[in-house]
Parts: sequence; structure tokens; C-alpha cells
Amino acid sequence: MNNATRSSLLFLTVLTACGGDEEIVYEQYNALDDTLEIEVGIEDTLDPVDIVLFSTTGEVEVGTAVVRPGGGPIGTRHDMVVVVFDEYQDVVDRASVRTNSGNRGKDEYDLTRDSADEGVYKLTLESDGAAGEIRTDELTFRLWDAIVVEDEETQAADESAE
Repeated sequence: MNNATRSSLLFLTVLTACGGDEEIVYEQYNALDDTLEIEVGIEDTLDPVDIVLFSTTGEVEVGTAVVRPGGGPIGTRHDMVVVVFDEYQDVVDRASVRTNSGNRGKDEYDLTRDSADEGVYKLTLESDGAAGEIRTDELTFRLWDAIVVEDEETQAADESAE
């Protein structure tokens, strides 16, 4: 199964409208493998690492993600910034990062949209670990498109009103 097919099947239900007539689901807009790695538990603080974010086919650049610093000791605060290119800002409604810290597990966090630029998202995470622990964490950046889905009763009523 290719990235486009997998991502078109990937839906995340986030919010149900108050009346129960509609719900909003988020469909992943970028490639499933938009992933970079950071070093955790090392002595030195590393230069930033970045990645270009691609469309589901992997053919179109839709944004970038940068992590500053790209590695460091346990307790390092890593700023993660996603920039969605202007042409795609009206489609992308949310950005998140999925972390994979090996034995420490996986998690996912939403980035905060900038109030002055709807294409900029930011999050700061602090690396956690035991003294002497060294590992490589994977960060997968995900862009989301909000889709409004009406339930069958609402769709039937809308069609009969037309």
C-alpha cells in the first residue's frame, strides 16, 4: 500500500458537533514518512535538524519542520517549528508530532498555531531519560485537513430540502 492510500485511510476523529448532526475528522495531508531523528542523552548540544514535508504522494513540497537543537543531554528543551507553505495554509488546519522514544514509548502532541501567521506551528518538548541513557528518538510530523462529516439523517434532510 502506498503513502497516498494509507493516508487517505487514516482518519482521526477529534470533535463531535454539539447537535450531533456533524462531526469533524482530520485526514492526514502530508506523507506518512515525514520523519527525522534527534539524539537524546548525549553530552553536546547539536545543530538544528530539519525536514521538508511532502504531500501524500511525496511529489509536492508542502512545508518544512525544524527541531532546535537537534540533540543534547537529558532535559534539553527542543523547539519544534512547522511552516506550511502559503499555497497550502487554507487546507492545513492542524499540525502534530508523533514521538517514538524506543522503550520509553510513543506519543503524539499538537503544535500550537501562531496567532500572526496561520502557517506556523510551534511546540517545545523536554527530553526525558535516566542518567547515562543515550538514545535516538524519531519525530514524525503530521499535517491535518479538517473534514466535516454529516450523519445520514442530516444528509437526508439536506437533500429533501433541496
